[in-house]
Amino acid sequence: MKPNTLIVSEVFYSIQGEGPTMGVPAVFLRLAGCNLLCESKTWRCDTIEVWQKGKATPFDEVFDETHLAAFKHNAHLVITGGEPLLHQHAIVDFLTRIFSSPSFAPVIEIETNGTIIPSEGIKRWVSKFNVSPKLANSGEIYERRVNEVALRHFANMRYKSMFKFVVSKQEDLLDIEDEFGFLPNGMIMLMPAGDTRAKLNKIRPIVIDMCKASGFWYSERLHIVAWNKKKGV
Repeated sequence: MKPNTLIVSEVFYSIQGEGPTMGVPAVFLRLAGCNLLCESKTWRCDTIEVWQKGKATPFDEVFDETHLAAFKHNAHLVITGGEPLLHQHAIVDFLTRIFSSPSFAPVIEIETNGTIIPSEGIKRWVSKFNVSPKLANSGEIYERRVNEVALRHFANMRYKSMFKFVVSKQEDLLDIEDEFGFLPNGMIMLMPAGDTRAKLNKIRPIVIDMCKASGFWYSERLHIVAWNKKKGV
């Protein structure tokens, strides 16, 4: 990667559709590439076609005037992928260039699969890590999708991290209890695996009942409720 560039897949202004800050206006910066594929018979990454493509973009060309104006009106910056922590050193350089210091930056969220330990540099900038560990329903083998050392690192940042699992059936809840029992219950959210309004409507009641039974939080998928399968909104 060229110095002073990010491999950008897309940038758009919307609202946060998932997780603990759901509903907040946010500028999404999607970076290319991931260390997981998550493409099984029953569950598929819903942004795979986007993050598989990217363009080396100079730091000063990543945001336009609309994005910068949104930050002045308290919009969050959500850095997502793919897996954005593959680029964490470039992200720190980028944030330093654009915002000069954390005190002059918007609230910054990073959406990550939890397999990579964040650097001290990026932790100084990020207010919220939205960690989405992958279950067996992703099609990935355990050794690729679970890094317990990294997940415990996120768990130790109790006020900065939340763990969000994509689920659709009771067996998924059993997998969480079996494979991720070391994570604090109060930091776990369940989100339905539906990637269309129709699927979401079917799975939502099941997941809500799972939350009631387990005490885990529920996360909606507001972008699907609002726009169905449309991307970049």
